[in-house]
Amino acid sequence: MKQDTKSREYKVMLKSELFSGLEARLLEQANDFWSEFKETIRDIVLDTDGTLNKIETPRLVRFYDSASHHLQQNDYIFRERIDLNSDQREITLKFRHPDRYISQDRDMAAANFETGKTKFEEDIKLPFVTLYSFSTKQPISNSKLLNKMKDPGELYPDLKKRLKSYQEDELINIVRRFTAKEVVITGANLKIGENPKVEAECALIVWYKESGERDKPVVVEFSFKYERKGESFDGETAQKAYDVFGRLKDQLTGWVDPEGLTKTAYVYTKA
Repeated sequence: MKQDTKSREYKVMLKSELFSGLEARLLEQANDFWSEFKETIRDIVLDTDGTLNKIETPRLVRFYDSASHHLQQNDYIFRERIDLNSDQREITLKFRHPDRYISQDRDMAAANFETGKTKFEEDIKLPFVTLYSFSTKQPISNSKLLNKMKDPGELYPDLKKRLKSYQEDELINIVRRFTAKEVVITGANLKIGENPKVEAECALIVWYKESGERDKPVVVEFSFKYERKGESFDGETAQKAYDVFGRLKDQLTGWVDPEGLTKTAYVYTKA
């Protein structure tokens, strides 16, 4: 079944050491990055608005998989987020693939259809690598255990059919025993389309080790994302987004880490 791409999100890894410091210093560095970034792209975009100064509610982030990384080996990610204000738990099963037709060719629905929220997106990372992401998130209770493959299998029924050698009693654990404290900074956007108006929302995602120093991030990602209903992405807007992405890579070398690991790659290989 054809899925409409809800959004196109461009992601760039930044040098984490540049964002060291407590909250006030972090916001200062985020503003410095934004100021230099918007100056670099002012001849491309139609306008910029706001700055990176709004800290969303922090949350804990964990990935679950078997010892052999059975899910990852089949292009799945199983992630948990915990809101640090409310303790609400939310899980996401995501399937990612560079071929959109392979990515969309599955049923990502939650077992409880009413609580699940599904989306199909295009993720773009340096130098210009595309992955199509098909995912569903849903809340779970505080008492729900996540320790066997049957847990994601029951929460997302199609996984049982798609996962090679699915065994419901296969043990799963927190990948590399790593839990991230995630801080998301928003408040800025780019205007990249006029008729119709298209704005790309910007975000700075900062990860700290939950058990580590709270002023030394381990991963920092900058992203901008825009949406169009019915997948009505036009070439002119896409060109502006492409050019902005290119400026990040070519002219913000003091900030961008071209060899930086994505958040998922960091969890699976370095955490």
